[in-house]
Amino acid sequence: MIKLLDSYKRLLQIYTLSSNIIIGTPRLPSRFGPSHQNRHEIRFKTSGAGERALQERQRQHMARGLPKQKPIAGVKEVIVVASGKGGVGKSTTAVNLALGLMANDQSKSVGLLDADVYGPSIPKLMNLKGNPELTDKNLMRPLVNFGIPW
Repeated sequence: MIKLLDSYKRLLQIYTLSSNIIIGTPRLPSRFGPSHQNRHEIRFKTSGAGERALQERQRQHMARGLPKQKPIAGVKEVIVVASGKGGVGKSTTAVNLALGLMANDQSKSVGLLDADVYGPSIPKLMNLKGNPELTDKNLMRPLVNFGIPW
């Protein structure tokens, strides 16, 4: 949270402009077209009062903190595998962790939830095919392999 706040402050410092600064688009060499097409200029004016009001709104927003964690019915522990970088083995780690927990104590229930935006890889890793079915109450019945529902 502190790192995010520092980054946000840094961006504000970079983009805070005085009333006399002119920002223009970079000019491309003439071989890319007539130079007059790249002379777009934008003027920004900021007032001290508007800037202070913005900073106050940002301070109030950051003071709220993170959202409160709500319990999930029937779930005792949640383990999250996450990374800001792609291709580092998050799904593989999650599958291995689930299989390891299941092998360690078969009396406990273990499940996987894949929230991958760009395409789920868990079905491939768990050798699952098909789509989950819906119950009469419109709840999803997950696919299961190796004793782990997904």
